[in-house]
Amino acid sequence: MSNETKDEQISTMAINLKFSTNFTTPEPFCLPKIHKEGIPLRPVVSSYKSLTSNLCTYLARMLKPLIGNRPSHTENSTSFVNEIKSIGIDNEDMLVSYDVKDLFTSIPLEMAYTLILEALSKDSSLNERTKLNPFHLVQLVKFCMEEGNFFQWKGMFYSQEKGAPMGSSLSPVIDELFMEHLEEKAFPSGLSEYNVKLFKRYVDDIFAIVKQGKEDELLNHLNNLFPGKIHFMIEREEEGCLPFLDVLVVKEGNQLKTKVYRKATNSGKYLNFLSNHPKSVKKGIVTGMVDRATKICSREYLQEEIEFIRQTLRKNDFPTRLTEYCIEKRLHTWRNRGIRRNAAPHTRLVIPYYPGLSDKLQMAIRRLGVDVVFRNHINMRAILRSDKNKLPAEQKQGAVYMIQCRCGARYIGETGHTVGVRFQQHIRALHRYREAQRRERGESPRRGGRRQTNNPERVKQDAINASAMVEHAVSCPQPDEGITVHKLATEPDFGLRKIKEALFIRNNQCLNRDQGEDVNDVWTTVSTQTNCCRLNLQTD
Repeated sequence: MSNETKDEQISTMAINLKFSTNFTTPEPFCLPKIHKEGIPLRPVVSSYKSLTSNLCTYLARMLKPLIGNRPSHTENSTSFVNEIKSIGIDNEDMLVSYDVKDLFTSIPLEMAYTLILEALSKDSSLNERTKLNPFHLVQLVKFCMEEGNFFQWKGMFYSQEKGAPMGSSLSPVIDELFMEHLEEKAFPSGLSEYNVKLFKRYVDDIFAIVKQGKEDELLNHLNNLFPGKIHFMIEREEEGCLPFLDVLVVKEGNQLKTKVYRKATNSGKYLNFLSNHPKSVKKGIVTGMVDRATKICSREYLQEEIEFIRQTLRKNDFPTRLTEYCIEKRLHTWRNRGIRRNAAPHTRLVIPYYPGLSDKLQMAIRRLGVDVVFRNHINMRAILRSDKNKLPAEQKQGAVYMIQCRCGARYIGETGHTVGVRFQQHIRALHRYREAQRRERGESPRRGGRRQTNNPERVKQDAINASAMVEHAVSCPQPDEGITVHKLATEPDFGLRKIKEALFIRNNQCLNRDQGEDVNDVWTTVSTQTNCCRLNLQTD
């Protein structure tokens, strides 16, 4: 496929799939739906950094222009409120909502593939996004949903036999495309045939205005579209009110009004004002709640929501003066000119948050035109939670490592792969050198591996260029089998990893050909004085 299209991005992904090393096995976890009877679980397969995660993201980007173009589509709560505010209702109109039970795992994939192929074949702009044709794209989607749809649980591997995995970036796009087809099949002649005045949909959640007494007829019609596969459930208005997303729709006369909806399980707990967080974060909570109220609430319910915000923040130890200041400032902004985002500085600095000190640093650094963003340290939740499977240390990607010869010589390096994978790259370079030596001596090559064809001297020089450890090992009398590897630090961030590597190199005698990343002398001095990067590993 990559050979046919000559698409560089596809070629890179094809290589990564064929020579897969630096990826994480998908693992499942469950989110309890505490607002529903029986507290059912929503299974999610975490696909972050999985074998197909980049491919799924690419395919989702290719398919997204195909969806979201129907009149029934609603983007979010704000757009939903704007779309229904002008709708007039009669006494015989009823508000109802429908949603699909377990949509992701219920999608008939074979039908979804056909729908994708048809939609891509009609897309005149496809060649502007990719060099792949519709058939190629569908084959890749099929690969991700079938061969690539697996996970690991307690040391065993499983594959999902039905539907799309929740947790994949590709699944929501496939689900949306299928639901749009379901709509077309449900209403070929328009909504009026089934006494529907309004039909708005967010993925599998549907808000509808139906003639009273006809809501069950519509439910049966929807359930008969794909019997045994797609099952809809219904919720009717109560006392003229019906929740949809985080909006409570209220019937008042012949109009629809809206207010913020909170589930019965809502605890009212927000970040406590006395917690160890930047003041800007605490102000952001207030302004975020006001923004939500302003976007969702009809004018008649806005003050009611603002009062609820005051009471909620008071229970979370927010001082009244700060709360009132933030509320009035935000409302003033909305009343006069709306929200305007300030142009962010080109340079951004992320620093740990320490009360008092970090705030002063932020004020000083901002005068230089640098935006300062705080990050929190590890908290109690991160320490105590154990709801997700933890990767063994040897499977974690991103590390600073040390390779040690039996003679005591050391090489320090960094890698975005696992340490084991990077170590094998060094060892393979050493094996290439040894194989070239055998060729020069006229000896038979070892079994396994691809036979060398290049000039032996060139092979040896390439191996030495690839690894300083190889350069040492070929002149060391100690056996190659005595070479070992040790992880010095786990660090997924590339920039920080390069700095840590440089500090370890500067604080230890090693085989490295350079000092690594250019590091400020202050940090070098600190690491030397504290011995935090000094190695005390014993040699044989």
